Amino acid sequence: MREIKRVLALMIIAVAAVGCGGDTTGTTTGDTLAADTTSADAVLDVLAADTVQPADTVQPADTVTPQDTASPADTAVTDTAVADTVVADTVIADTTTPTDTVAADTTVADTTSSSCDDNPTPFVPPGPTVAWDHSIQTPITLAFGDPNHRGQDVVVTAGQPQILIGKFAYGLLDKDLKEENVEIYVQRQPPCGAWEQLGVFRTSTDGQYGSQYGIDDDGGRVFFTVPQAKVLPVGRFPIRMLVSGDHSLAALDLIVVAPGTQAVVFDIDGTLTTNDTELFTELASQVFNTAYDEAARVDGVETAWAWADKGYLVIYLTGRPDMLRALTQRWVVGHAFPPGPLHLTDTNGQVLPTNSGVGDYKTAFLAYLASSTASVSVYAGYGNATTDIYAYNNAGIPKARTFIVGTNGGVDGTVDLGDDYQAHLPTALAMPAATTTAPPDHGWW
Repeated sequence: MREIKRVLALMIIAVAAVGCGGDTTGTTTGDTLAADTTSADAVLDVLAADTVQPADTVQPADTVTPQDTASPADTAVTDTAVADTVVADTVIADTTTPTDTVAADTTVADTTSSSCDDNPTPFVPPGPTVAWDHSIQTPITLAFGDPNHRGQDVVVTAGQPQILIGKFAYGLLDKDLKEENVEIYVQRQPPCGAWEQLGVFRTSTDGQYGSQYGIDDDGGRVFFTVPQAKVLPVGRFPIRMLVSGDHSLAALDLIVVAPGTQAVVFDIDGTLTTNDTELFTELASQVFNTAYDEAARVDGVETAWAWADKGYLVIYLTGRPDMLRALTQRWVVGHAFPPGPLHLTDTNGQVLPTNSGVGDYKTAFLAYLASSTASVSVYAGYGNATTDIYAYNNAGIPKARTFIVGTNGGVDGTVDLGDDYQAHLPTALAMPAATTTAPPDHGWW
């Protein structure tokens, strides 16, 4: 029963995230929903109030050890040894907010032959686990459940600081891993090159680093700036953040683009999925350990690929909370959508289905893409909610290239796609090729 309550808590957090539906009355001016001042954390606290907390029931010395903790299935690493894995010398991260930019390297990273794509080199931890720095606090954290570590995919233009941000937490209550070491690795020549260590960072305590790069430090965070001597050129690079104590992982991508790279943005819930309730059904299926796959709108995958094949960077911008990162990526990968950066919310307030909630969150991310830090030109946007229309309008995306599926199609002069992408697909296929193309991808890697 306690596990069911925890999953139900996760579902309540996702209520605001599903499509981040917003108001469906057909207006994008102002909010029609009053902001819910109850945070997701408060919901979790209420649902957990009648359960015995792990700290009261776990004797860390003899019941939980790092060796007992298993990484989740989707971050498990193959046992195959990699003979050519190279680990560079460890560099301790400089946590000072960078102020200087690095010299731009617009050379596209070397890639291996296409035959290599069929036999990529997996990440394998280069050595054994090490003892936890906190012998009591950390085992209690591990007792909350499986790792749910995640990062935000990073899009940055060549010559700008390359900042990698991770979140490290355990269980459905998202208990933060604090003051433990995390090793950061990159595959500089994906998908078959060696894995190189960029440095080590110690996870934060609550508020330790304040607000970094628009993200509040809520504990268990990594804010790692790639050392100037190790910055990456234009390309797409898989990043692995490895917890030294139990070898659990956070996986993300660093995408370094040339200035002016063109992109197309897709919302997920209700836009690529058939409706906003699909996420709830998938979460509920996990309570009863049954399989469920959210349905995708007809020809949505083909539409996304039409843009990717023309050289656009396909970006998935969703109002789901970041604790659903693994579930969300499994869905886009499982339905064979083109590889691209995936961006989820960082705070509880951002998931509120209002213009001042998810609408402003999406507006802020689109503004980041347009800034000198990312230097991305968003050519078109797809959504289903009035909050999507609000954000795309704020970003200056023309209404003729603001494509809305479902009941809000056509609102405020947007393009009405109907209930699927069948009639729209020829239009997407006829769009011009990107003038500044995204770096080549190597699949979801």
